[in-house]
Amino acid sequence: MKDELIEKIQRVLDRPFTREMQVVYLLVELRKLMERTGYDDPVLKTFCNWVVHTNLENKSPGATLILTDIDDWLVELFEHKRALPHPRHISGGAFREGLQRCFESFGISATFLHDLKKLKRFFSLYASVVGECPIVYTASKLQLKRVAKIEMVGVSRGIMVNEWPVINWRITMHDGHTQNWGFHLG
Repeated sequence: MKDELIEKIQRVLDRPFTREMQVVYLLVELRKLMERTGYDDPVLKTFCNWVVHTNLENKSPGATLILTDIDDWLVELFEHKRALPHPRHISGGAFREGLQRCFESFGISATFLHDLKKLKRFFSLYASVVGECPIVYTASKLQLKRVAKIEMVGVSRGIMVNEWPVINWRITMHDGHTQNWGFHLG
């Protein structure tokens, strides 16, 4: 079964990404492979889950990483007045690195990860899919200082970073106030 999944995934990767359904199929099959083999990468699992779920309220390691990452980022920004790069675990870089590690561990070739134009196309298609699946993260295994929940509220075209898709988030604080932030996938 593992070899069949690897073959299916490789066939998808051997063709250029032109349609959303290719991205969804790839990530669903990759998620199956991860489950069946015990491959553990909470961030990659979260990105894979996102294409088929609209709400992740369980206290999964991926949700905890994302919520903690945003909470830490906001603490640095507002309490220590330090502007850091956007939160790591919701970035395209973390997604790409997770894909690369996973593919390498199974001996799968994914040339699109090393071609900027193809990678941008993949992320654009991915953003188009998840833009139709707004997701809410509310549960963390750790106590957060500021963040009560985050909700993806849309996808837009980036203007600052070579038109990479921007995922727009509404962050609800423990005191009920909300803030809107956009983080690019590039």
